[in-house]
Amino acid sequence: MSIKTIKKLVIASTLAICFTATAQAEQFKMQTFLGANATTTKAFEAMAAKLKEDTNGGIDITVLPGKSVVGATETLEAVQNGLLDGQYTAPTYFAGKDPAMGVLGDTLSAYPDPATRDRWFTEGGGLALAQTLYEKYGLHFICPVYWPSEQIPSTVPIYTISDFKGLKMRAPGGLASDLLSRAGASLVKMGVGESVTAMETGVLDATDLANVSLNVALGMHNKAKYSILARHSMATTEMSLSKAKWDALSPDNQAKFTDACKAMSKQLQTSLTAEDAAATKKAKDELGVTFIVFGEKDASAFRAMLKDVWADWGSRSAEADAIVKSHQAFMAKLKLN
Repeated sequence: MSIKTIKKLVIASTLAICFTATAQAEQFKMQTFLGANATTTKAFEAMAAKLKEDTNGGIDITVLPGKSVVGATETLEAVQNGLLDGQYTAPTYFAGKDPAMGVLGDTLSAYPDPATRDRWFTEGGGLALAQTLYEKYGLHFICPVYWPSEQIPSTVPIYTISDFKGLKMRAPGGLASDLLSRAGASLVKMGVGESVTAMETGVLDATDLANVSLNVALGMHNKAKYSILARHSMATTEMSLSKAKWDALSPDNQAKFTDACKAMSKQLQTSLTAEDAAATKKAKDELGVTFIVFGEKDASAFRAMLKDVWADWGSRSAEADAIVKSHQAFMAKLKLN
């Protein structure tokens, strides 16, 4: 065989290898639930860059900030319709479509902190239940992503559950609103921006929104001089991908995608906790905010009220009931009942 022929074969082999690598590369459009400057969005962008490097370009994610393609409640359909390939969001956005999404998306007062709750996914069978639920909609639930406990900005002090009676509150709907309503709060649905103004003008006493750093950033404490950790809401966020797109990945790239999701969750636990600590200090020192934490007596009372909420929502579908019963079994194991 001549040197010229050998060179041709080498070039052909190289081109074939390059073509195969390119053909195997997967590009994904995935939308997040917060804006471009949010810590969660930045973390996702960093994860996407590292995952592309770790897979030699095999997984190439375009991270789209919240509302870039569709609204937060519409990403599920957008993936089904091919407008998006995946999402980093919260199941609660789809509670109106499926009660099981509502139950999966917010565990309310069930657990003392998100880290304990997230053990349900790894130790209590939660991941398998989430993946089964998401497969109904043509998605693969990759992993839960850490999100901190949510607090209630309020213009009046709330020391116990009884203080919710008659309180005028903004609420987004879903299980958390159900729990607050059972506690006696008078709930109003309105947008985030509207609720800031409503508290400043006295239309609202308090609002159910997010964690401390986000509440401070949104101006929730301009007028509201109290922040209450009642453990009324403990939202789950997640990362999921079109099931067809997921199944098309090699087992090695599936494993790398899963590991990258878990690593991002762990990193966010550190960064979001630090941000909340800094925001708490700012709220105390610069805004004069008083922080109130419910004691075990009220935490136990909220857990008791949760049983009624779960009984209601669990009765709405077999999937919702399975998630409720799984949580109850895990809570019993942790002696939280």
